[in-house]
Amino acid sequence: MKTLILITLMLVTGVSPLLSSFDLKESNCAPVPPLDSSCPSEPDSSIEMSGLSSISTDSSDFRKKEYHIYFENRSEEALNVAIRYKDYNGDWQTEGFVNLEAGEKRHMGVSDQKTYFYYAENQKKWKKKKWTGNYSFPVKETDLNKLRFVKQDIWECYDTKMCNTFAVFR
Repeated sequence: MKTLILITLMLVTGVSPLLSSFDLKESNCAPVPPLDSSCPSEPDSSIEMSGLSSISTDSSDFRKKEYHIYFENRSEEALNVAIRYKDYNGDWQTEGFVNLEAGEKRHMGVSDQKTYFYYAENQKKWKKKKWTGNYSFPVKETDLNKLRFVKQDIWECYDTKMCNTFAVFR
């Protein structure tokens, strides 16, 4: 019975500082020193509280916010699209050309950065329409020819974990 009471006391003592760390309000209470967990009748007994020591506030556990990038083709014809964005490792990813049919929506990438670049053009040779910008990148690393991509900044949303953004082509 003493052991059960001792374990309960240790759990309450160990969990209460953990729970109080989630409270964002300023505390007006004086700090309470931890209780001595030793028992005079059992001097060599030791109790481990597994699980509590593994909780950490290490910044490596922090996950960056995700920005999901979608393309939507609202034009009446198929488009070839390309995208350039930074992935979670900090590496630039360029994907293209992807065929986007009229009326189609497609998930193009996930980034932790609020900026991405895109390029689009229709597939008609006699009446070419392009969505171009001021930033030149090759579509493939081996390409010598560079296309002029449009820079797009993602608006911040209220969600703390992820935001969605759409590039709409009309």
